[in-house]
Amino acid sequence: MSLRAVDSTVAYEELAPRLAATVEEVTPPGAIVLVVSKGDESLVRFDGRSGWHFPRASTGQYAGHHPIDGKWAVNHLEALRAAGGAYLVLPSTYYWWFEHYPELERHLRSRYDRVESPEEVCRVYRLLALPAAAPRLVPDLPQLDQQRRCLPGIRALLDNLLPDDSGVLVMSEGDDSLLDLGRRAWHFPHGAGGRHVPLEPDGSGRAVSQLRALAGQGSRYLVLPATLFWTLGRRPALRSYLEEDCRRLALRQRICAVYELRSPSRTSTPNPLRPKEAAWK
Repeated sequence: MSLRAVDSTVAYEELAPRLAATVEEVTPPGAIVLVVSKGDESLVRFDGRSGWHFPRASTGQYAGHHPIDGKWAVNHLEALRAAGGAYLVLPSTYYWWFEHYPELERHLRSRYDRVESPEEVCRVYRLLALPAAAPRLVPDLPQLDQQRRCLPGIRALLDNLLPDDSGVLVMSEGDDSLLDLGRRAWHFPHGAGGRHVPLEPDGSGRAVSQLRALAGQGSRYLVLPATLFWTLGRRPALRSYLEEDCRRLALRQRICAVYELRSPSRTSTPNPLRPKEAAWK
């Protein structure tokens, strides 16, 4: 059987949310999931699972290179399996690995089960049999810490992008530190009192309705931190509204995305950006 990548692979910008949704569906909470990632942090970010880059350096970061050869890849895989790696995920953009490293493909095919997953997204292999109950929890950098590390970059981007008196909505999970942007900022979603309320798993229609209402009341900008990019992959109505009805002003994969909301009461002429914004393109 040919191991060439399928023609219908998803676009790279859609890969991370699709891959995360797949991994969280087919692996148990607490699992360590190895991902061929080339260092892309968005590919190793999962709810309730610990994502490890493959290859992985002793520091826990991406090793900075592809495997030297197939034998090296097999030995590295077994070392990470011994350290607790329970699953290996090969995104569709890296299906060429199995032709370049045939020893790895043979090793996986002969020793480990392949878990059912969408071929256009990824291939998943079970390396360890984990208990159904009391799964092992793996220490990882908490998402709140990751979000707070993005703050300086978000502040700098907004300062260069927007007028000083422009307030912003910040998509969040309730962390008030994300509002420390040196300008007026509010959680999104929020209740009548302005306090954060959870974004319902299947409630993207309600989120769109609130964004439209806020835009009609004068809110102009929405900030989506990089740690929450995955939320759009699970809320197609919200993603469609932001990408098709609003204006994306900036996208920084490791920082945030910034959208200008559309309001029927506002002139269709886009808000002029600061000259410095060109430096962020």
